[in-house]
Amino acid sequence: MMNLLFAFIFALLVAVFAVQNSLPVTVTFLTWSFQTSLVIIILGSATFGAMTILSLALLVQFRLRRTLHKTQQAQQLLEAENRELRASQETQPQNQ
Repeated sequence: MMNLLFAFIFALLVAVFAVQNSLPVTVTFLTWSFQTSLVIIILGSATFGAMTILSLALLVQFRLRRTLHKTQQAQQLLEAENRELRASQETQPQNQ
């Protein structure tokens, strides 16, 4: 909940910063060039950054879920083997 609150406050600060800096700028990349408002550049960059972080977080979460699933499967196999060994130990005659 706190992360969501911090994200909202940060997004609000970025929006206020972008609106206060609304000068037209020329953006140049290699041979491509265009003129646009600085607001669009700031908000676009913030959005692209947020989407990048979100996609990386989803990738990590997917990997963790897959690892958890494999670990749970291994645990189930080991528990089944443990039950079988205990059952076979109980059925064997005790030599004393």
